[in-house]
Amino acid sequence: MITLPNECHYAIFNNLRNNYKSLFSCALVNRQWCRIIIPILWSEPEHHFKNPRLIRILLLTLNAEEQTLLIPFKIIPPSHPKPLFEYTSYITSIKTYLYSGVRRWLNYERYKTGNCVENAIKCSLLAMFFRTSKNLKHLSLYEIICNPIIFENLYKNTTVISMHLYIVGGFKSEAMDKLVEFLDKNSTLTSLKLVSTQHNYEGVKTLLKSLNKNTVLNSLDLLNNKIGTEGGKVLAEFLCWNTTLISLSLINNYLGSVEGKALADALCKNSTLTSLNLGSNNLGSEGGKALANALYKNSTLTSLYLRRNNLESEVGKALADALYMNSTLTDLDLGYNNIGSEGGKALTNALCKNKTLTSLNLSYNNFGPEGEIVLAGALCMNTSLKDLNLQSNKLGPGGGKALADALCKNTTLTSLNLSDNKLGSEGGKLLAGALCKNSTLTSLFLGRNNLGSEGGIALAYTLCENTSLKNLDLHCNNIGSGGRALADALSCNIIDSWCVHFEVLGLNLYNDDLYEQ
Repeated sequence: MITLPNECHYAIFNNLRNNYKSLFSCALVNRQWCRIIIPILWSEPEHHFKNPRLIRILLLTLNAEEQTLLIPFKIIPPSHPKPLFEYTSYITSIKTYLYSGVRRWLNYERYKTGNCVENAIKCSLLAMFFRTSKNLKHLSLYEIICNPIIFENLYKNTTVISMHLYIVGGFKSEAMDKLVEFLDKNSTLTSLKLVSTQHNYEGVKTLLKSLNKNTVLNSLDLLNNKIGTEGGKVLAEFLCWNTTLISLSLINNYLGSVEGKALADALCKNSTLTSLNLGSNNLGSEGGKALANALYKNSTLTSLYLRRNNLESEVGKALADALYMNSTLTDLDLGYNNIGSEGGKALTNALCKNKTLTSLNLSYNNFGPEGEIVLAGALCMNTSLKDLNLQSNKLGPGGGKALADALCKNTTLTSLNLSDNKLGSEGGKLLAGALCKNSTLTSLFLGRNNLGSEGGIALAYTLCENTSLKNLDLHCNNIGSGGRALADALSCNIIDSWCVHFEVLGLNLYNDDLYEQ
């Protein structure tokens, strides 16, 4: 009998890594399988960290120094024998589920709960993870990083490449100082997400200074740090000379139009950044125009996210002009900017000539049916766009008709979001007819369009003809009796595997008044 090598067994079992029950059953077959499967089972505990029994197993691994953190709270670690496997050495990711698990364990063991005792257990467990883990890659921390034992063990760790740090107290927190000290010495961390609940300009300024010497960090996310005008200027200066960062996210940082201009100037000089997220910063018309002008000169940026910045129609036109010339941008998010029909027309005209953009989010921009008719014309000519989001643009049945005509001709679009556009039954029927001819669309979102039973029936017939659609969202459409037609269409397609025309991997009919249908 031929014996498979361990490498083959690992490849087979690794395909079951998300099927915990099957993996656990296989681990009980024999010792060889158990030794191969246990590292896979424990590599990503994720939500299982919330299980008090798992926390109990982890506490068995604490050494004497780590247990001293529990003494002031009279926490007695479990007295069971130590595990046969060094489970923590296999863990690759520690997320906030661990903190929920600690609280549940305290309740389970009938200890008093509270921030102090919970933080003591978290610190002891994290120090143990840093000491024992040989594969830890991704880490989520609160301010408890400032604990000396945590910091000492984190500094020794050479495997962590991604860190998500929540700082509650802004720049006054000791955690920021510890983080900077860590970054000055660390040579493996490539991704850092720093979330703050207060104005954190001083903290970010200190952080950026420390990054002057850092040559490995390539992704930085400063969500909700509210750094304001001064912080925006420091960031712009940082981008002018930095040569390692490729992804920067600055969502909700109170930047404003002046800071938008400064960042735009930095983009003209920066030659490494490929992704920039400036969502929810109130950049306004002036900041938006400056960024549009920067796209003429910048030749590395591939993703730009500008949602919720109050850009309006003039910026839409400026960005449209930039798209004529720019040949690197592939992903553009302009959602929630009230660009209007005129800005929408300009952008859609640019799509006729742009050959690089593959994803475009224009949701909540008040285009109306007029702007949508122009966009539909552009879709007939565009050969690069794959993902288009037009949610909540007041398209109406007229816009639905124009897009239906475009789908009959377009051969590249794979995902289209038309949710909440008041398409009505007529728009639904026209789109259903277009899907009989379109052979590339795989995801279509039509929620909240009042399609009614007629629209549901028309789409049901489509399911029998279309061979490409995999995900269809029809939630909140008052489909009613159309649900019966949809059910019949789906059942017909799974009777005989040899004559399957359509395989729906996702169908959302939430709140569609189906009743007995």
